[in-house]
Amino acid sequence: MYVKSNYITNAYGRLKYLFDEPAHDGSAHRVLGVNGSHVYLWGPRGQPYPAQSGYFLNQQFKLVRRQAANRRKRQQAQHIICSFSEREMPTDNPKRVKDEVNQINQLVGGFMTEYFSDTQWVSAIQADGQEGHKLHCHILINSVKPNGKCVRTNKFSISRLRHEWNNYLKEHYLEVTGHIYVNPFDKAKPGKVVKPKGWQEALKETLQWARNQAKSIEEYLGLLKSREVTVTKRNNRGDWSYHTIVNGKKKTVRDFYQRRDRKTGLVKATRGMGREFTPLELERHFSQKQQSQTKEVSVDEEKSQQFNEQSERLIEAKRQRQRFNTYVAQQQRTANDEEAGDQARSTNLDRRHHQVSEQSEDEFNSGS
Repeated sequence: MYVKSNYITNAYGRLKYLFDEPAHDGSAHRVLGVNGSHVYLWGPRGQPYPAQSGYFLNQQFKLVRRQAANRRKRQQAQHIICSFSEREMPTDNPKRVKDEVNQINQLVGGFMTEYFSDTQWVSAIQADGQEGHKLHCHILINSVKPNGKCVRTNKFSISRLRHEWNNYLKEHYLEVTGHIYVNPFDKAKPGKVVKPKGWQEALKETLQWARNQAKSIEEYLGLLKSREVTVTKRNNRGDWSYHTIVNGKKKTVRDFYQRRDRKTGLVKATRGMGREFTPLELERHFSQKQQSQTKEVSVDEEKSQQFNEQSERLIEAKRQRQRFNTYVAQQQRTANDEEAGDQARSTNLDRRHHQVSEQSEDEFNSGS
């Protein structure tokens, strides 16, 4: 685990950054898990919601800082970042990420209880980095304790924090995760990731462009070829080498390579364009992209089917209304015809009655 620490002069700005901003990778989840002490968190006790309000948390931090003798204290909080490697907390299986988030919450909560029990703090677990997507935890500690005393700054020395974290993980990592913790600082320090410079940076931008545009490895290689970038297999494992031409000279760089300590598995050096440009990661990336596109197509088809079914129902309802109107019109015409017939029959009867009356009158007059 890699530990980093820095002091904060604007606690609200950092809380807003952690909880209120959208995810860096465009995903729906900025914060995967949250924990804290001497703060009120939204959600059930012991299981707070990942979504919290940076403004609401800052108001609680401000109330505690007002108890300090120096209310204009420049340092408002301390920010600690704990980043876990893929070996410690792998993210290749999305179903396991939730369990690993709970494990990190347990480790962070236990560590803070042991070394910062009397402080006000809140933590946020994230995995939305633009590169790597490693699980990491941000811990923000208020510079003033709930009792009004200030937190001693020497407690945030990076060497001290790393030493305390390693001691804690040696004792508790196995019982929480089920794995043995390997201290990366016991022996040689891990090699830093080599950042591409010059032509390598330009090549990486080309690779990223092709990765974003393509839908398959074949299309990815075709796009690279159109930019005069070729790919060859480097070994029997299938690792790649990228080739390009810079100022008339051929340049070659590996896809991704790490040199590890055989005994501890510690990474000593990292080279190449990046893990996301290896055949395995590219195949996984394009597979996920095709699945998402298939899902979108199925959703569109379902919507289209629902629309067609709704249209058919509307057409059938219209047809039934037309039939009903026709039936009502027929009944009305029939009723009108019968009424006209009745009137005609009534007229004939009146005429006949009048004729009979006249005839009877004539007979009476002649008899008399």
